[in-house]
Amino acid sequence: MMRGTDRRRFLQMAAGGGAAIALLPHLIERAMAIPANNATGTIMDVEHIVVFMQENRSFDHYFGMLDGVRGFGDPRPVPIPGGRTIWAQPSDEHPDGYVLPYHGDSKSSQSFTVDGSAQGHQANLTIFNRGRCDGWGATRELHKRMLHYGPSDLPFYYALANAFTICDAYHCSTLTQTYPNRLHLFSGCNGGGTVGGDPEMTNYGEDETPSADMATDLPLRPDAFRWTTYAERLQEAGVSWKVYQEYDNYGDNLLSIFPAFRPCDRGSDLYRRGRSWVSEHKTGADRTRSDGEQLVAAFRADLAAGTLPQVSWIVTAEDLSEHPEAEPSKGEHVAAKLIEALVDHPEMFARTVFIVNYDESGGFYDHMPSPVPPMEAAQGYSTVPVDGEIKDYGAAAVANPGRHPIGLGVRVPAIIVSPWSRGGFVCSELFDHTSVLQFMERRFGVGEPNISAWRRAVCGDLTSAFDFTDPNRGWAALMLPGTDDFLERVARSKTGSANVIPAVQKPTAQMPGQRRARPLPYELDISGQITLEGRFRLKMVNRGRSGAALTVYDNSHHASPWHYTIGVNASHESEAWHEADGAPDGYDLTLTGPDGLYRRYAGAFVGRLRIEASLMHLPAKDAVELQFVNGSDQPVIFEVDFDDAYSAKSGRSRKIRVPAETSRNERWHLARHDNWYDLAVRTPHDPKFLRRFAGKVETGRPGRTDPAIGKMRI
Repeated sequence: MMRGTDRRRFLQMAAGGGAAIALLPHLIERAMAIPANNATGTIMDVEHIVVFMQENRSFDHYFGMLDGVRGFGDPRPVPIPGGRTIWAQPSDEHPDGYVLPYHGDSKSSQSFTVDGSAQGHQANLTIFNRGRCDGWGATRELHKRMLHYGPSDLPFYYALANAFTICDAYHCSTLTQTYPNRLHLFSGCNGGGTVGGDPEMTNYGEDETPSADMATDLPLRPDAFRWTTYAERLQEAGVSWKVYQEYDNYGDNLLSIFPAFRPCDRGSDLYRRGRSWVSEHKTGADRTRSDGEQLVAAFRADLAAGTLPQVSWIVTAEDLSEHPEAEPSKGEHVAAKLIEALVDHPEMFARTVFIVNYDESGGFYDHMPSPVPPMEAAQGYSTVPVDGEIKDYGAAAVANPGRHPIGLGVRVPAIIVSPWSRGGFVCSELFDHTSVLQFMERRFGVGEPNISAWRRAVCGDLTSAFDFTDPNRGWAALMLPGTDDFLERVARSKTGSANVIPAVQKPTAQMPGQRRARPLPYELDISGQITLEGRFRLKMVNRGRSGAALTVYDNSHHASPWHYTIGVNASHESEAWHEADGAPDGYDLTLTGPDGLYRRYAGAFVGRLRIEASLMHLPAKDAVELQFVNGSDQPVIFEVDFDDAYSAKSGRSRKIRVPAETSRNERWHLARHDNWYDLAVRTPHDPKFLRRFAGKVETGRPGRTDPAIGKMRI
């Protein structure tokens, strides 16, 4: 039986999918019925990893409307200068003076052929603006950048996320274009990392398209990349691998620009696995067909023969790649056919992880700021080395000279399809493209030394997205909408109206409801206090199993955000913001971190009251505990306000009286609200004093997503 919430989600998607209501017969019913290989109850049960990387889409652009994820209803968006939040991007493209995300309805507009616009490193640095993320409108292209889709436009992908596991904290690896990001996927770095060179931040690539007779390679430039790829490491270790690639694919097979692969003896393993084309032995027009049929046929042939490699990368033709102006429905169709091929061979599906991800954002908007390491001492602090994560433009004639992070980049979609990731889960651990390699490392024992220490500290290895211990529970079956009408959907969009920002802008409504959530490895203890010298000190302690990237914002916007990386079993104390030019007498700081972690500290540097409030997680009790400290010579009343989404009654609050020169602890039990909390502490004795604590208490158990996700706050 299908759960009620699952059925409602499915009906919403099916109703919005138009002609796509024709279902791919029983695909997901069959997939759900295939028991996972569960011989060891560990990652070792995975025998095949398939990476289907597509082109240039951001997470909000595709999945900001999906229920439960950190999308358009994120309850705590970052504030930007001007008094609004990151959703309202400053722009003169609209009389409001800002532009909000708007729905590009593919049934009535030309949204399927929208181009997200400039996305090189300099363009991304302008957007990022050292962490403020208020520069999306700098190129006057928000009528393209801010367009997004929904379940009626991407019915297959939305239903796929509903059946398996979507990652809503997966960022591309670099703040730039396709090739540097794919370099991370294929080799662990883009010339930085532990290689130690000058990171490649442009779309340097060389045409891999062979000559008419497919007999000769075009030469590489003399300074072609010289480090080792992960495919070479797999080859040396005896782990089977292959690139399934179509002709005319933007050069997205980045192995082709490494000397080991070009020129490459056509009789060699490296050529056969890494450079051959699915149309290699075709003649005439069949050589350059880009409808995906030859790609799927080659994949099916290896499944049928039992020769599917242990590691596979799939590179589609440009017309199917979902690159802006390559219609998304075409990519949906190819993804559906590849998954169908696996399900048609249940013994293979039972042993396979199929990853759908995207190389970069394509210039499309996403509201989650990129986690980055600090570049200078004044910009924050990292307890782990940041070597290989810096691009130095020196005094070059560019818009953003100086030292800048190469990543992480903008958040992109990622869905994990496998028997171990069923159930419509969200995984909110921070990932990037090197996470895919780390997953391969965990499974096959083949290390990738090019990955930097900083990425290993903060980017997970994907294992949190899976349940290897008990994968064969009775998940409800959902059928996926079919994709055979994809050409009709393309044609319909082409005849629609032009893509324009709505004359009357309205906040986008995210689909309501929570989703199942995977347990995460985070446990961060953040505390702040005024020192005896009248300075505000912030202490960050990491007690979890993963490093964490944190950002601190000055809500008065006198200074740029500060970026911190706190490794496992590490801590750091900082008062750096007091040196900001023009800092006011008081402080108002917001700290953000993984999975909705939020802290706000506001008050006066010098006051007659010496008071503090701090929060502690109690995982074993499904609770948090607030400690109220009163160091003054008079009693103090603290007022604690509950966010409605986390309290049994609307507008609930509690008053805590603390006698002079003493402290008091109060506990809040959170099990009824899936261990999420949002508590604001004030006192009538000091109108400037504010402490706000929000996030989740991790217990190591699966849970549910943030119940406050809902209404867009602009």
